[in-house]
Amino acid sequence: MIFGHQKKLRIFSQYLEEKKFPHAVLFFGPQGVGKRKIAIEIAKYLEGDHQESFFDFSQKECSCQICNSIERGKFPDILEINKQQGQIPIQKIREIRKRLSLSSPYPFKIIIINQAHALSKEASGALLKTLEEPRGNTIFFLLTSMADLLPDTILSRVQIFKFSLLSKEEIRDFLRKLSPFSFPDEKIVDLSLGRPGLAKQMLLDKSKILYYNSLLEKIRNIRNLSIFARLQMAEEINRNNQTEDFLSLSYFWFRDLLLDKNRVFPLSFSFEKEKIQKESENFSEEKLKKIIKEIQKTRIYLLSSNVNQLLALENLLLKIP
Repeated sequence: MIFGHQKKLRIFSQYLEEKKFPHAVLFFGPQGVGKRKIAIEIAKYLEGDHQESFFDFSQKECSCQICNSIERGKFPDILEINKQQGQIPIQKIREIRKRLSLSSPYPFKIIIINQAHALSKEASGALLKTLEEPRGNTIFFLLTSMADLLPDTILSRVQIFKFSLLSKEEIRDFLRKLSPFSFPDEKIVDLSLGRPGLAKQMLLDKSKILYYNSLLEKIRNIRNLSIFARLQMAEEINRNNQTEDFLSLSYFWFRDLLLDKNRVFPLSFSFEKEKIQKESENFSEEKLKKIIKEIQKTRIYLLSSNVNQLLALENLLLKIP
């Protein structure tokens, strides 16, 4: 079942009803917003014998054999590609081409490339050739949070769909469906930052709330840390594989400080409103904009290259006044 993105689900439903779904699409938007989930649900719909519209199919759970097989990652004609050591190598694209050359009793061959911005230069070239020469009923899903890092040649060969974070009210509705006999935890609503997958994790595992709250606490205290303490923090974040979460929370924390300074509401972390109001007094608007820019630059840098992650984190933490 897919929650949110209703307008796009109806567009996809119409494409599928008219048998005009593109052979290659790019889903881009923040991590955890549901891009992969939607690609998987479209794959289930195409490979199975479903009589209702895709929109209706997307609003419920299906337990048929094919859907179960796809959900478990065991379906033979769905190939999912992930990056290795910072990049997706050309060998992965060669594997795709080999799989596409094999015969199959199923109606579609579906390729899902996660973090497509991590394609190496050689892999991008090989993928471009494959996209230019589509074979039979093949559909490519390229998923990324950084569409501008993909070559223009690739972007010109795919139909692009942008996915946004869900609103707080949409997250509340999502949590009500998951837990209809309790009121949504506002801390989950805030800390999930519009990502339903993360909200579900927090609802099922309370330690996730503690983890994100603890990380946010570290971000709040950066200003008071010595250089040595900041370097220690960077090492700890890197060692515990918390970089992506740290950068995401940092961006929204300092953005909230800037919004508060300009008296713009609502805030992302409404449950921290008093602390945000107090902390925003310690920064000028210019400094906050500079910090936010550095966070964005660091994230792009880490996503688009094999730069030393620890050094990038250290550099960022030392630039926060």
